[in-house]
Formats: sequence, structure tokens, C-alpha cells
Amino acid sequence: MIGKRLEAFVALAFVASGLVALCGGCGSGGTSMNTPVTAAQVSAVTLTITDAPPAGVTVLSFEVTVNGAVLSPGNVQLIASPQKIEVKQLEAESAFLSTMNVPAGTYQSIAINVTNPELTILNQTGAAIGSCANNAVCHLEPSAAGNITFSGASFPVVLQGGTPEGFQVDVNVANLISNTLTLDFNATGAVSVAQLPLPGQPNDHFGDVDDLLGTVQNLSASSTQFTLRTRAGDFLIQANSSTQFELEDCAADNFSCLQNGQVVEVDASLMSGGAFVAKKIEIEDDQAQDELEGVIFKIDDATHFEVVVLGELRAMNSVDLGNTVTVSLTNPQFQVQADGLSVPSSLQGSFEGATDTSQLIPGQDVQIKASSGVNAGSPITMTASRVRLRMSQFTANVSGAPSPPNFNLTNLPGLLTGAGITSVQVQTSSKTNFQGVAGVNALVDQDRVSLRGLLFKNGASAQLIADKVRKR
Repeated sequence: MIGKRLEAFVALAFVASGLVALCGGCGSGGTSMNTPVTAAQVSAVTLTITDAPPAGVTVLSFEVTVNGAVLSPGNVQLIASPQKIEVKQLEAESAFLSTMNVPAGTYQSIAINVTNPELTILNQTGAAIGSCANNAVCHLEPSAAGNITFSGASFPVVLQGGTPEGFQVDVNVANLISNTLTLDFNATGAVSVAQLPLPGQPNDHFGDVDDLLGTVQNLSASSTQFTLRTRAGDFLIQANSSTQFELEDCAADNFSCLQNGQVVEVDASLMSGGAFVAKKIEIEDDQAQDELEGVIFKIDDATHFEVVVLGELRAMNSVDLGNTVTVSLTNPQFQVQADGLSVPSSLQGSFEGATDTSQLIPGQDVQIKASSGVNAGSPITMTASRVRLRMSQFTANVSGAPSPPNFNLTNLPGLLTGAGITSVQVQTSSKTNFQGVAGVNALVDQDRVSLRGLLFKNGASAQLIADKVRKR
């Protein structure tokens, strides 16, 4: 079996609600129930997903198609249409799948149908894996499908009006994936279930869904809400008095600055009934253009680098998630999307003052705006007019005793060690969200942690300005 583990969870949030149902990944229209019912007759069922990576190979992109999720007895479907999920970005995050109203009652199990896994990997095992040579980046489509049925300790579940419930399903890839990268979703020990909310979360809060990138639609000033249209589907976003705004070129810097058609990034809290309450709304562009997000895996020369695609703002010609793209630089603008983090001026200045690839390293997550579209072919190529540094996610070990507010990392992903980076200093602050651990002082040598933050080149090493630290 391959290395540590890739964890994934589907959070099944059972709470009483009204009649509105959201489906963030179900297509542009979302999903709702058509038959009028009372709040006492239904519970809202919310699904999210997250992951952590295996050792032995570096997973650059991991996609699966979730075809359905069914509560039994009654065959109650929780997903209206198949959803293709890219989970590489979820090492320290969660992704929303859907919220559906279902009849109140007693349920014995949930079965989730998963098909069409696609892996883009960097093979650093020292030997070929099938047709993927050692030290090569390969896109693989192992034949695997399955109905994963969760029952046992977490079931039966009784859905009652006004009584929230939730569960986390943990998929252990050490038992899911073989050395030949074949998958068995029903392998012994591949899944486990834990009850939500997680420790430290309020009962009405099922986690944070950050970095939702899309265009503003159906803006309503009177109700301070709008529809965020993304490639994954539509999200109804509600702003309130606690919402932070970062809206350039608008002096008011509040909800009144928003306009239909703007490209914004939203960090939101997913509430137990499926509502998205915006923590932060940040403007990206005045209108949607050809932009993709990807993880850098190779620096070719001073004006070229290569990424694996993790997301698109809108559909781009012949570009799919998991594809590799060669990016050319011709007088691009370099930006750092700080997301409220305190970035040392020396690091930010070096990155934003770059004119070539000198500040780029494998493992960085970047958003790239195309200056003239994308050229389909082998390889796929594009010329960047802007390269924006975004939050990277990876898993490593704490090295030595932390020196608050900082600590060091070792046992780094192969993307970094392959580039000659053997240690990373992590800088935390009051903005850093710790999960599973009280803070830097509670970390010890060799703790396994998943991190989310801004990854900078810092001489011969690297520095991460941490937004989130999750102890494994």
C-alpha cells in the first residue's frame, strides 16, 4: 500500500429547516424540493468533503465523480446530479457538496456512489508505477467505482425537527489505493465515521468553505445577498454585519460596492442548514476572463513554468482539471493575495517585484490570467498577463521544538524536496486558524500537520505564512 493516508470526509448534517435547498456542485440552478412540506416533516442534509495526501507519491490533482448519496431505508437521494470533485485543495479545507430537504425519520445507513477517479501524480517512488516512469508527472485514470455504505456506530440516525446531527466520513487511502494505483472504495479499513460538529465548532456550524471564486449574480441590496456563480455551481451568499470586505477602488468598502458580473472570492461559514454566511468578500476583477488556478510543479527557465490545473473561473478551450499547462511570461504582473494575513514586506516585495520565474517554486498555488486565451495541444500553453500567489496546501512534519509564533517543517512533499528545499519555516499569527491543536505551543517535534498558507521562496529555503494549521 502507498504511504500514510489520504483522508476524505463527507459531512452529513441533519437539521430541521424550511423549504430552501442549496446544491453548490449540482449545476447552475441548484436543487430544491417541489412539494410543500412543513419544517417538522423535513430535515436538511448537508454534504461536504475534505482530504489529506498519501506519502510515496505526490498527488498534484485528485478528482472523483460523486454520482449519488442515498439515505436508507427509503432511498432518499441527497445529490440531484453527478458532481466532479477536485479534492487536492482540501488538505486543510472542506468542500460543499449539497443540501437537500429529506423526510424526518429514522435512517440506518447512507450509500455514496463514486466513479471515474483521475489522478495527476509526481512519481518519486524510485520505480515506475505502471506506465508512469520514476520522477515523471502522469495523469492516470484507474478503473474503480463503488457504492460506499456507511452504517454501524453512527447509525441509526433519527432526524427530528430542531435537532441537528452531523457525521464525518474519513477515507484512509493507505487502505484504498495499491502500489499500482488501483483503487477499492470498499477495502477493509478504507472508511470510518465520526460525529459532527467537530471539537471546537458550535452546534450550528459545520465548517468553513474558503476561496469560493465566481461571478456575482442576482444581487439583492435589500437582503444583502447574491448568487455566486462558479464552475462547480451556484452558491447563495448571505452577508451580515460581521462580513469583511476588501473591495478595491470603492471608498465605501461594503456591500453597496458589489455589482452583478464582478469576479469575487468569498470565504464563508457553512451553517448546519446549508446556508453560506460570508466571512469575507474580496473583489478579483470587474468581469470574468480566462483564468485558471494551478499548482506549480516545474520551473523550466526564466520565462516558462508548468502547472497542474486545479480550477477555472470559466470553461476554457480544451482545459480540464488535472491537465498540465505550460505558462509563458511576457511582462506579467505579479501579485500576492494576502487574504488578511500579515506578510513580511521583504517577501511580498520580492514576489510582486519579480519580472520572471525567480520567485516561483514548485508547490506554490497560483492564479493565472491569460493574455490571449489558451492554446490547445500537447502541451497546452498559455501566456500570462498576471500571476497571483494564492494559498497553497500541503502536509508535513513539525521539526524540532516550535519557537512561537513560528515552527519548522520537515518530511516535506516531493514537489519541494525535488526543488532542493528541505525545510520550511511556518509563521503563524492571531489570524491563523488551528484545528486539532490549541496553538503553536501545543505542537511537538514530528507532529503531522496539514497547512494552508502563502508559500514564498526565501533564499535557498521557503517560508509559509500560515492561514490554517490542522494537526493530523
